[in-house]
Amino acid sequence: MTDDEDFMLQSRPITTIEEPDDAKVEASDSGAVNAAQGVTDGSGSVQAAESGSEGGSGASDGDASEATGEIIVDGLGSSPGTVSGAAQVVTKLDDLAKVGEGDIIVTEMTMPDMVPAMKRAAGIVTDEGGMTSHAAIVSRELGVPAIVGTTNATTVLEDGQLVTLDGEKGAVLEGETVDPEEETEPVEEVRPQSPVKPMTATEVKVNVSIPEAAERAAATGADGVGLLRTEHMILSLNQTPEKFIEENGTDAYIKELIQGIRTVADEFYPRPVRVRTLDAPSDEFRQLEGGDDEPVEHNPMLGYRGIRRSLDRTDVFGHELEAFARLYEMGYDNVEIMLPLVNDAEDVYRAKEQLKAAGIDPEKRKWGAMIETPAAALSVEELAEAGIDFASFGTNDLTQYTLAVDRNNEHVADRFDELHPAILRLLEDVIETCREHDIETSICGQAGSKPDMVQFLVNQGISSISANIDAVRDVQHEVKRVEEKLLLDSHR
Repeated sequence: MTDDEDFMLQSRPITTIEEPDDAKVEASDSGAVNAAQGVTDGSGSVQAAESGSEGGSGASDGDASEATGEIIVDGLGSSPGTVSGAAQVVTKLDDLAKVGEGDIIVTEMTMPDMVPAMKRAAGIVTDEGGMTSHAAIVSRELGVPAIVGTTNATTVLEDGQLVTLDGEKGAVLEGETVDPEEETEPVEEVRPQSPVKPMTATEVKVNVSIPEAAERAAATGADGVGLLRTEHMILSLNQTPEKFIEENGTDAYIKELIQGIRTVADEFYPRPVRVRTLDAPSDEFRQLEGGDDEPVEHNPMLGYRGIRRSLDRTDVFGHELEAFARLYEMGYDNVEIMLPLVNDAEDVYRAKEQLKAAGIDPEKRKWGAMIETPAAALSVEELAEAGIDFASFGTNDLTQYTLAVDRNNEHVADRFDELHPAILRLLEDVIETCREHDIETSICGQAGSKPDMVQFLVNQGISSISANIDAVRDVQHEVKRVEEKLLLDSHR
């Protein structure tokens, strides 16, 4: 302070001292890590290399002398966590038998029938896929660190090779840096550390792909399940629905569905569990026993799936709905029905007739449609008039269909942007229209776990947000922060 003037000095860390040459990351003139060492040039390999040069992820302060710190593979970090283990390269289903507790699965892409092995594994690495692929979604729910879209892991890594997987940065390092005793237990990892749950007007729910993740999902304290996928229950039978019914009978098929849904409904009761009817592309069915009769499609994501398949095969769809009817008879009034890949009101009216045929009263049970196509978003008023109780954004598909970006193609992963202005405009319009018709709105795509999307949706007045298991508590706090700001702004 001098005379009548105040001066403030702001200090900052020294940034002018250079690091020793041997601490710098070796890189080409273009900034890419040397591909000859097995590193891809995709998802931020330089950043991963810098973490690797320091001897791993930093998850363990113990002796890292067994690890070289050298990055041998990198990709998209799709499920956080750092683990060490022996790599097991899986090129065919028979190879799954060699995956033991604590091993790291290395494969081209995971499938639903690989889930038992994924539960045994300490980590997962795939050549293909993006942040919304099967490997990414299921590994997050199981609490297993994972990296997807490496392009070359199955050719670079070898059986028995000891590696460290950093699911946060998307890097696979040579050697072991993490002591198994330091690894966390999946259920306790997501259980809120504070007993006080943030109270919000906007409900925060959780996504569940497999019944095995129910306990972990419920431990988050979520307000319910915003998306329970039935396709993983069905695909895990290793037979197409028709083949399974042919060999085991209709009742056995229905009981399989009931058991899977009950597992989750029990964990959450009386909190609501929103169950999506079958939505799997034909290429996944073709890999199952009985799949020879499935159509061969050039682009299965745009093909014979979702409600269009169900309405074409009403016998199988009827068995699904029979499972719901029995669950209601058993007292599971917290179960809700969600129709996937709806395009227009005609889809809804036809599905509504199938509900009635199965003995389900659409006026008494809660049911709705996913908004996954631009057509559905633009015709949501007609969907509301058809009688839906809720509309749920499936931003994984809505993004790929609106932006023409294959969500499972690692080559265009950088163009997959759920926060694109076109997507946000569709979301805003749907929320506004649904509010006018007293229809609940929700989001169950991966974007619901992103802070920027949460802020946007709460400001627009969405009814609920369904997040990944490991993101629920962060989303709860973000929702509370945005709601408090809205309240304060209204009084200023």
